[in-house]
Amino acid sequence: MMATTSGPHRDIDDSQTDNTSTGTARPAAEADEPTTRTSITLSRQLNQECDDLLSEIDAYSALVASTLRNPQLVEVRQFRTNVNAESKILQRMGKQIQAAVETGPCSADPDTEMRLVHALRSSNLPFYQAVWRITKGSCTGLVALGRRFYWEGESKATVREKMKKVGSQPEKPPNKDKRKSAFVDIVADDGQEWVKVSTVSENRLLFEMAEKGWECDTDSEEEWSEDGKGRTVLQHSDDDEDDDQMELIKLARDLRRAANSTRVRYGHPRLRIVIPKIEEGSVPAIDSILTQMRSFGVKVECQQSLPEPTGTGLVHLLPQPFKNFTSTLNVDCTILLALVSDLSHIKDIVPAFQLHPAILRQIEVEKEKPLLPSELWPAMSARELVATSEAATRFREIVETIGTDTEKTRTRLLLGEQPYENLGHDGVLQKFQELSDYPVPAEWKLPIRVVDAQPVITAAKERGDLPAVIHEVTKTLSDINNSVFLYGWITGLTTISSNRTIDKQIEATVESNRQDDDDLKGPDVWICDTARSLVGKDRDRKT
Repeated sequence: MMATTSGPHRDIDDSQTDNTSTGTARPAAEADEPTTRTSITLSRQLNQECDDLLSEIDAYSALVASTLRNPQLVEVRQFRTNVNAESKILQRMGKQIQAAVETGPCSADPDTEMRLVHALRSSNLPFYQAVWRITKGSCTGLVALGRRFYWEGESKATVREKMKKVGSQPEKPPNKDKRKSAFVDIVADDGQEWVKVSTVSENRLLFEMAEKGWECDTDSEEEWSEDGKGRTVLQHSDDDEDDDQMELIKLARDLRRAANSTRVRYGHPRLRIVIPKIEEGSVPAIDSILTQMRSFGVKVECQQSLPEPTGTGLVHLLPQPFKNFTSTLNVDCTILLALVSDLSHIKDIVPAFQLHPAILRQIEVEKEKPLLPSELWPAMSARELVATSEAATRFREIVETIGTDTEKTRTRLLLGEQPYENLGHDGVLQKFQELSDYPVPAEWKLPIRVVDAQPVITAAKERGDLPAVIHEVTKTLSDINNSVFLYGWITGLTTISSNRTIDKQIEATVESNRQDDDDLKGPDVWICDTARSLVGKDRDRKT
């Protein structure tokens, strides 16, 4: 059985007599008559290529760790573990070959050497190299190298029940049936693209067709195109037998099933299958398989359409959470608090025993990676910033009640209030810099403009141009959250918040009330992974 659905394999075929990482064919004589020289050369080559691959993966992991506040958002560990396991196998075989050499050519067992060469050529390394090469050459915003997705959906009642327990459900419920799943080799574009890699060869594919009883039919009269050229149609005697279905077609079908049960930013992920050893247009029967794969809405790329290796480095593989931001951002109360908190601006706050444990934890997190320069300022960049009057009012109340003097001053600067209302952009930034240990970016758009959200929301309701689900969403939100999230939703602005619970609650409500409407979308929300309290909170206050 070919391993096109689950990744790497050790089944030998004719395609494995070539060097898949360099594209250079090995001499036929070496393939037919393995010698000690051949086995040594091949072993050294594969071990070096494996070391090179591990080095690149480690370089990317280091880049992720040094750049992202939460490196765990990118899953490459399992992929590296698989490559490292392959490295150990290759090293072990290399030692066996070396031991055979040291015993002398006269005592070497040709059968043993043949098995070793066969094992080397059956290595999983070419598959891992293909995955990494395709990742580097055609993907951005890497989320994972290897992840399983399921297509067995849940009832709306179950979704509503989970909605009440947001954050408590396991990532993979125990009742998931692995047979109703698809393994994706590359999750890219910040989760919006799934890529599957198959290293099946042309000969292997034709052999599978013969083995499963597939045949080409070009004699049917209705299968002639307008230009007079015949079209090849793939036929099988029993289409209902899943075991007799071509692996590549099953792969495309299963990916579609899993994608149809998964939504990222309220949409289904795009699907792409890359088959680097297949040349489209050379064998009509194989072209027919590719056509059937594409009928599932999957983009299929073959040898001719593979990206050329680039020397652009690995930065493009980092997640790109801000790429879809609108030019104006709607700022939630939780972010406003983070922007003025002493925790965000003072590098060396001495932890005091009277501080709440949650604040002490925030101090430690801030030391590891400061929130403003690493996340919030890059997110805001040179974009205009607005806040609803409800969010601004609640923000002022919190700061006036428990904020320090410096937090109160930053609040007035942030909102352009007395005595700073006439300072202008540069003046506000200069005063803000005096209250921060971090370089305040010159493009930061202050002060934040306060907007009246209610007339906008009321007008949209009166026009009747809101999706019906918005009425269900409003039932579960407080007045402040209604103003913030509905204003962003109605105006099409990106809302930035650290209130993950509300975001998940809105998303669950939208999905549980979806009426077969693939175009239905909730508000565009970006969640900051960490919040910042005000230092003014004492130990007895709720965080």
